[in-house]
This record gives sequence, C-alpha cells and structure tokens, in this order.
Amino acid sequence: MKRIILAVIIITAAVFSLVYADSKIENGLIEELKILLTPDPMENNTYDQGECTYYVFDKVKEDGMMIERSWGDAEYWAERADEDGYVVNDIPEAGALMQTDRGEIGHVAYIESVNDDGSFDVSEMNFLESYEVSERTITTEEAADYKYIHPKVNKHADRE
Repeated sequence: MKRIILAVIIITAAVFSLVYADSKIENGLIEELKILLTPDPMENNTYDQGECTYYVFDKVKEDGMMIERSWGDAEYWAERADEDGYVVNDIPEAGALMQTDRGEIGHVAYIESVNDDGSFDVSEMNFLESYEVSERTITTEEAADYKYIHPKVNKHADRE
C-alpha cells in the first residue's frame, strides 16, 4: 500500500511540474514538444523538379512558411489548399501563391510584391520554358483570373 501511495505522489508531482513548466514557456511546453517530435512538413520537396509547383514550394520554404506536399498538379492547388484549411481568396499579397487551373495541368506562381496600382510581380518556373525561372507583372485586370493561396506559418522554420 505504501508503494501505491508513493507512486501516486510521484505521478501527481510530475503532472504538476509539467503543468507549471507548460505555463512558463512562451508557446507552452506541450506545443513545443509537438513541434520537436513532429517532422518539418517543408523538409522534403516532393513535387517534380523543374515544375512550377517545385519552384513555389521552395520559395514558400525560404519564407519560413508552409504548404502541403500532397496537392498534386497546380490545377488542384486552390481546391486542396482550401480543403486543408489554408486561406484561398481573390486577394494577392506578397508571399501568397497565384493559382490557375487553366492549361493542361494548371499553373502556380509566387507573388514577390504588390505594387501601388494593384498590379503585382510574380516569379515562376516553367511558364516560358521548362526549368526556366522567369518574372512578370500581373495587371489588375489580369488579377481577377486567378485564385490566391496564402501559406501558413511553419513552426519548424526557426529551428534549423
């Protein structure tokens, strides 16, 4: 019986210690442990090299943000991003992704900056030539033809 009481006391003390430690860490101990124990979703780019999707994935990773690795061809990205809880709308912002399902397999580009007149500059791969990175400006009139995917913050990014 003494061993059972001692075990209960030790377990109770351990639980209270964890709860106290959780309250003292900025994001909470449990959240920190989740981050440490789960793999970085941006660690491996699973998209095909040379494709617009591969390029955009790497650009998002450079920003410390994240998107999913399972959205497939660009034509499906807005729909799948929405299903995965990402903001998908008609508002272009720097760091967001411009998406269309037009063409054989769709296209995505990375929004580098938004200009004062509402136009915006994108960088993209495979728009003009295979494996070629290019830049262009999208006018406000053209902007209505696209959807915009807003990446999430990657909690693993600052740990590398």
